[in-house]
Amino acid sequence: MQVPSCLSPEMRPCAKSNPYGHHKRQPQWHAEPDPQGSDPWHNITVHKSDFAQPSLTSLFTTVAPDIIFSTQSAGSFSFQKELITTAIQTNIPRFVAAEFGHDTLNPKIQDRLPPYKEKAKVIEYLQEYEKSIEWTAVATGCFPLDHVLITGTLGFDLKWQSAMIPGSGHEKFAASSSSWIGRVAHSIITHWSGVKNQYIYAAGMTVSGHEIMQSLQDQTGQTWEVGNVDVEDLVHEGERRFERGFPDAGMFLMERSVLFDKGLDAVRPSVERDAKEMLGLGVAGESLEDVIRDVVHEYEHRGHGDCGCE
Repeated sequence: MQVPSCLSPEMRPCAKSNPYGHHKRQPQWHAEPDPQGSDPWHNITVHKSDFAQPSLTSLFTTVAPDIIFSTQSAGSFSFQKELITTAIQTNIPRFVAAEFGHDTLNPKIQDRLPPYKEKAKVIEYLQEYEKSIEWTAVATGCFPLDHVLITGTLGFDLKWQSAMIPGSGHEKFAASSSSWIGRVAHSIITHWSGVKNQYIYAAGMTVSGHEIMQSLQDQTGQTWEVGNVDVEDLVHEGERRFERGFPDAGMFLMERSVLFDKGLDAVRPSVERDAKEMLGLGVAGESLEDVIRDVVHEYEHRGHGDCGCE
């Protein structure tokens, strides 16, 4: 039985939340079925840790997972390095880096989004020690697409049925829904020999702002108000928000700019080096229409986004 562990000292923040908040938990995922079929969380064991080195060593020794998925969002090299080093010392054979986002290996993205320089150091460190621990890292583009559409952080406002799209609206970018990331994570485990010691690309789709807009109109049955903004203006506004002391809001705008800035050439590796077949996920990926349908249903039946990220 494979027993993966998922380490995540930070949750991705909404603009209203503390961007440095830690939940300090380490779930261990087991494969036993629920005999009653009633509790979807019955197979998760949560281990608390302060993530200091002695605590990590004790935890890794006790749990002894076959594979670690790191899901930290902030991109801290020092913390990731400590995880990897401790995993090596406790003989954990496999490590999945905290990626599942934009292409860390793109230098232009690193310049636009400084945390990605830290992420790139993690990949270099894993490459240096791949004889001691096998690893993989996966770029999935804009993630989770469903969440950023519901909250409005991508510029589409479900409440007012309006959108502000950077660029022309026809620029393609890689994107993945929450459920697609789950499929990718599962496939990493079951297809490890094909992806180990590689940085791979496995986005659920490549899509444009115009295509998202059209699908939202189809699913809501309404004509939306649509505006456009220059990508350069979006970057400048992000910089101003950083300067005014709103780093989380600034980062949201910077991340959005990456999707629509053709000068970054961010989508090309997801098209030319697509690893979905390698992961046993076929070539089609996920359906934008299905994702948008679920987004509209979630918004209408379970509450609104309104996270204040705009």
